[in-house]
Amino acid sequence: MRLPRQHEQGQACRPTDPGRQAAPAHSTRGGGPRSFTVAALAAAVLASGAAPAFAHPPQPAGRAGVAASPGGPERVHQALPTRTVEKAIRAAESQEGTPYGWGGTGPDAFDCSGLVQWSFKQAGVSLPRIAQDQVQEGTRVSYSSARRGDILYWSDGGYAYHVAIYLGADRMIDAPHSGDHVRERDVNHYNLAGAVRL
Repeated sequence: MRLPRQHEQGQACRPTDPGRQAAPAHSTRGGGPRSFTVAALAAAVLASGAAPAFAHPPQPAGRAGVAASPGGPERVHQALPTRTVEKAIRAAESQEGTPYGWGGTGPDAFDCSGLVQWSFKQAGVSLPRIAQDQVQEGTRVSYSSARRGDILYWSDGGYAYHVAIYLGADRMIDAPHSGDHVRERDVNHYNLAGAVRL
């Protein structure tokens, strides 16, 4: 059983294999004539000579493109409207000077992912609590392609341990570390893995 992770900086909270996903279970309950497995269904369709329509399910309709997640299902990503992004940035800027607090989700103290989560929540966008999960929420882009309002993330061994909101022109706002406070500063390029566009 995997315990919930409370904060990305705790080494003990990191999963031993962050990329590992549980395999989906296929229903075989009931035991009656309607009971089946995917393999049995595939064999029956192929034996009948029909084209396997389930091989590529239809993509959901929407105004955004579809991006594939490695090792997982395809997800639809929608770019947030500019007004939403700017509202999140204004929320983060309103907290400048607020002290860093490990595990802090505001408004009296923030850690890095707590600030990102709180700021986007003020703009009506729900994000997970920890950096690694926030990085999974959007479309990953290179830093050279980052736009204002993207979430920058830093990685060690493939695991995101720090996040910030990109302001453009090589500037960001974040809650840096213990003893510091929420502030705007130059982007720190050491271990910078890229950006995520929500």
